[in-house]
Parts: sequence; structure tokens; C-alpha cells
Amino acid sequence: MSRSTGRTEEGLLARGGSALSRRSLLRGGATVAAAGAFGTFLAACASSSSSSSSAAASAAATATGGAAASLGSMSLQLGWIPGAGYSGSFIADSKGYYSGQGVKVTILPGGPSVSGMPLLISNKVQVAFSDPETGSAAIAQGGDVKIIGAGYQINPACIMSLAAKPITTPADLKGKTIGVGASDDAEWAAFLKVNNIDKSELTTVPAGFDTSPLAAGQWDGYLAYLNNEVPQFAAKGIKTAVLRFADYGMPSFNDVYAVTSASLNDATARKQLVAFMAGEIQGWNVALTDPKLGAELVVDVYGKSDGYTLNGELLASEATNAITVSADTKAHGLMYMSPAGIAGTIKTLALTGVTASESMFDTSILAEAYPLVKSS
Repeated sequence: MSRSTGRTEEGLLARGGSALSRRSLLRGGATVAAAGAFGTFLAACASSSSSSSSAAASAAATATGGAAASLGSMSLQLGWIPGAGYSGSFIADSKGYYSGQGVKVTILPGGPSVSGMPLLISNKVQVAFSDPETGSAAIAQGGDVKIIGAGYQINPACIMSLAAKPITTPADLKGKTIGVGASDDAEWAAFLKVNNIDKSELTTVPAGFDTSPLAAGQWDGYLAYLNNEVPQFAAKGIKTAVLRFADYGMPSFNDVYAVTSASLNDATARKQLVAFMAGEIQGWNVALTDPKLGAELVVDVYGKSDGYTLNGELLASEATNAITVSADTKAHGLMYMSPAGIAGTIKTLALTGVTASESMFDTSILAEAYPLVKSS
């Protein structure tokens, strides 16, 4: 459950081991967090730091000068390689919104060998895109983690089916064959349980990242992401239908902005975070009104070497925008985390066996950032 999800287009999921690592980071967060002791979790820091530093060279070079960075410099760790799901960040960088708020932000690409949470906890980066599950796992192992904003207001998980044989309600699942990746087993089991569907009423088949069995009609559905596999099919001209988990008992924030509580309590670091979030919101405000701009920045600048197409990234950008806004963001501002949204996220995590609490969420940075956005 994380923002790195919609940052791909048709073809990327077929790239072997990289695709597996990408989904691990998104769906279960850094899987080492759930699997091992905290020491093992942090052991990834050294190799991750080296990988992200070298991979970041081209992206960091695109940062604009803008106003003097009076608040100093900080780093933003992406959850995966640059893609349309990060459009708002790229726009904020390219248009100088970060520097206009007084902070210089270096955007660090993610990838199969990069785990953002260890880098965040070891203070190698100041903000990391993550998901509530990963944050909860890190906290359970002694990590000093707080979530200060939610990029995705809507849980992106869904069952994707072909439009000719649509699955749009839980009842439609009965008698069907659904492809589900191993990292999604807990979420899938929870979805069936909350909707009173016994696993014997349908067939669940192990799925990798090849969605061709669905396209070929061998499967009736596939556990997908609204801003990943769905726009991938659209880019191929394949019409789909979706059953959104968020509409049937599993609401959740995703693609959250993770920081450490130490940074919240440090006066200088806190000012940087407020300025960063103000610039980030400015960037996403533009991305929502001009999805093509973000797609162009990915294809021509930030993800130039990754083989994207403009059409694919535009579709992914539009799909990401759709889950970035909600009634709450329209009333309060982007990234807003309402009490009901926080409660829904905690409840959904509990359904999958993950323990979380309200203390993981901190809304104070957004409260300070919103006035800066309005005055900019």
C-alpha cells in the first residue's frame, strides 16, 4: 500500500527482479521490516544509501536555483524509479516551489536495492515516501517514525477485470478465478473476510507481475492498483472494470510522507519540513490541473533513461490524480489526514494483522504548511 504504485506504465512490471522489489516496497513496504529484527532492518542502510546516491545524480542535477535556500538542504526519497506518480514532486522541483519556500530539496530515486525506511531512520534522508504498513512495522521494531501527510486519499488496491466480463461488486467474485501476488495474500484474505466471502467460493491463483493471463481471459480478475496495472491496460487499448477495496470495507491512506519525530522536534528540521510540504502541495496542485506537464517531466527529464512513453505516463498521472483528491482534500487541502481517514487506515491495517495507532500520524506540519501555500 504505497505511492510508488502508480509510477510505472505498461512493460515495467515485466522487468524481472526489479518489478518484484518494486511491489514489495509498495504493497508490504520494505519487506525486511516485517520479516526480521530491527537490527536486520537497519542493516540495509549502507547498501541503500550507496545505491540511491549514485542513482540520484541525474535527478538532483535538475533542481532549479530559485530563491535562496535560507532554511538549508534536505532530501526526499522516492519509493521507486521516477514516474508519473511523483509528478507533483517533479513539478515542485522544476518550477522552484521548494526553493521558493526557502528549502533546497534533492529528490533521490528509489529502485530494487533502495529501502527508504532504513535511510529515513538513520537520518540519511529527511522525508521518505512510504505506506502505513511499513511505518507500523518500523515503529514496532523501535523506529522513530511519523506520518505527516497522505498522498493517496483512496486505497489504490482493486480487483481489475476485463470490461467485457466486469467484476464490480464482491458478489461478482463468486465462481471466478482471481490472480493474487504472494505479497497481497493478507490484504486479499482480509477483503474476502470483511465482505463475507469464503475463499472456497472462488479460485485464487498465485500471480507474479505478468498480467497477460487476465488479458487472455485465463483469469477473471487480478489484484491490481488503480494507478498501476489499470492504466497499463488502458495504454494497450484494453478496457477494464474495477472493484475498489476502498468502497467495500477497506479504506486506507497510502503513499504517505514519513519523517522521524526527532525532525519534528528540532526547530530547524521542522521549518524545513513545513517548507517542503508547502512546496509539495504547490506542485501537486499544478499536477492536478495539468497532468500532461508531470508526464512530460518524467519522459523528458526525471525518468528520461527509463523508457517511458508520454501516453503511458499521462494515463498513470491521471489515474494517480484520481486517488489523490477527496472530499477532505477539497475542504482542507492536499495530503490532509482527517480523524476518520486515520481511523479507517488503522482499521484496515488491523484487518491484515498489522497493529497501528493514532500516534503514528502527525497533522501539525500540514497545519503550518497550508498558510504558506495560500500566501505563495
